[in-house]
Amino acid sequence: MSKMGELSAMIESLIDCGQTLTKTGEALMKFYSGEKDEELPSVCPGKAEVAAQPTADSTEKEKSEKPRIYSKEDIRGMLAAKASEENGRYKSDVKAIVKKYGNGGTLTDIPAESYPELVKELEGLSDG
Repeated sequence: MSKMGELSAMIESLIDCGQTLTKTGEALMKFYSGEKDEELPSVCPGKAEVAAQPTADSTEKEKSEKPRIYSKEDIRGMLAAKASEENGRYKSDVKAIVKKYGNGGTLTDIPAESYPELVKELEGLSDG
């Protein structure tokens, strides 16, 4: 991935984080403004609601029942972050993973169904 591509992915990720923070702030304002009968809306996809406070068992069941759905932007951000981690230590590993899942060696060539496996493998890079 080129430097401009990495920068673009990081900026998109930063914008997503900002939007999530805005939604969280709005939800907290609504929650503490006296509307106590309503449940706190879920503002972070894949995260448990604050009001519900699920147990560890129920959280594990939810994860096993519903795999997280990743967008191409999510994957692009994760790949860019991992490739630039520790001064580019994983850059060649990230390229190999992209090539493995996408025949052409680009993110565009990777089918969305492969994103969860790609993420698992990407997360495994820091473990090994």
